[in-house]
Amino acid sequence: MRRIITAVLLMLVIAACKKEEKFEDPYAGGKEPLGVQLSTEIPAPSEAAPGTVITFKGKGLVKHKDALLFNFNGEPGEIIKVDSAGIQVKVPVTASTGVTSATIGDQIFFGPLFRVRGNLDIDPNYKVVVGANNWVNDVYRYADGRLLLVGDFLDYERKGIVRPISRIVLTSKDGEMDRSLQSGRGADGSLNSIAALPSGKLVVGGNFASYDIHQAEIHNITILNSNGSLDSMSVNTFTDKDTVPAFNGGTDGRISRLFVHNNRITAVGSFNYYLQFVYGKSDYLKERDSLITDSVLVRQLVRFMPDGSLDSSFNYDLARHRSFDGPNGPISDAYQQADGKIIIVGRFTRYNGQPAPYIARINVDGSLDPGFGGGGADNSIFSIRFNEATQRFVLSGSFIKFDNAPASGLVMLKADGTTDAQFNVRGKASNENYWCAQQLSNGMVIVNGNFNRYDNVHRSGFMVLDNTGKLAPGYNNTGDFSGSISKVFETINTSGQTQALLMGGFSRFNEKDISNVVRLLFK
Repeated sequence: MRRIITAVLLMLVIAACKKEEKFEDPYAGGKEPLGVQLSTEIPAPSEAAPGTVITFKGKGLVKHKDALLFNFNGEPGEIIKVDSAGIQVKVPVTASTGVTSATIGDQIFFGPLFRVRGNLDIDPNYKVVVGANNWVNDVYRYADGRLLLVGDFLDYERKGIVRPISRIVLTSKDGEMDRSLQSGRGADGSLNSIAALPSGKLVVGGNFASYDIHQAEIHNITILNSNGSLDSMSVNTFTDKDTVPAFNGGTDGRISRLFVHNNRITAVGSFNYYLQFVYGKSDYLKERDSLITDSVLVRQLVRFMPDGSLDSSFNYDLARHRSFDGPNGPISDAYQQADGKIIIVGRFTRYNGQPAPYIARINVDGSLDPGFGGGGADNSIFSIRFNEATQRFVLSGSFIKFDNAPASGLVMLKADGTTDAQFNVRGKASNENYWCAQQLSNGMVIVNGNFNRYDNVHRSGFMVLDNTGKLAPGYNNTGDFSGSISKVFETINTSGQTQALLMGGFSRFNEKDISNVVRLLFK
């Protein structure tokens, strides 16, 4: 018992000693509080155009007014008045929607979100509220204006809860879902590209093996009827008759872009083999009715006949029964001219053994058409887009030079592939890339990437340039953008205003929740 009492007393003594221990204050030496408070209450007015004086509530600002700076989403505004009730600031011409802040020395005080009015915003006539729950990659427009969207989504406007909307959805021209599409179960993998055939049928490509009830019968590409149902045919298999996709051909890897010319289909992507099913024969063991698949070495670029068979007149070595080498690196994007020639861009430097620095124009027979783009780029090109009205290409990527001249990730080309000298990029940090850039018919260029500033102005992820490469006045009022744009689809409304449907992988635009598809209005 004495040992127990002694042990308890010893523990109490140790505990008392610990309580008396003193430690240094980890916050000692910090800055004295300034007694400043910038209210997050809605300012007056709550949103306005550049040049408007805005009143923000705050306390303790007067004694620091000579050291006070005020920013609208990172852009400094002119301080008009500081008093005991708050601060009045003029919205700068470079302002965009975002959080406001006051800075005194190296201390920052955040204010409320402020919306900057300008000539660009979400189109109020676009009926989409929620959007799609995953990537939207491409769109096809019917003659009546309805839109067929494809991507990697399983829901659209939260209407796929009972019946999944598997990677393809039909909408009105203003985004309302149209239930008349006969896609059934849809695709079991991503749909990346869609194009129309002269017959009115549609060809879709991506990374999928099944469509509707046709399970594991597709190799990343198939043809749909105009109503979204699979174009099918009846074949004699080894033991029976069966209904199968009418398009019998495909690839062993992802298809990223599809083009149609003279009723033939060209696909680019990440693949090494052309594949085709052999019907009417059993497997080699003759134990069951399983499909045999023929394969031919074809890398990253392939042309199909309308029935899915391989077009051996395109970049094909008949002596070796395989394609020629093609590009020596990945293709990231492509564009087909009206004459059927295809321009590819990506991370390659040669095509069929010939110099092709990150860009190459391919003849209709698959051979290299040398000289397009001059000396090419010095690093990867991510996207190539062409505008019929302006007859200009815009390329975006991580390159610093194009055709041996400074380009800083963006360059505009004339239709013949020569550089448009009037378009000049205003600086790019070494860790920034431009992922997608597309010129509209009004001359403005939509740009998406991982940049935070442009021409010494805060622009994050999204910007609109004029046809000289400057930030377009009045069209850079939208807030910070986080995400990727895969497609920009331009239309004109009844008032003659430009509409731009943005598709890709994103969750917000101009501080409003909207997932993967949104339409902008250029006023």
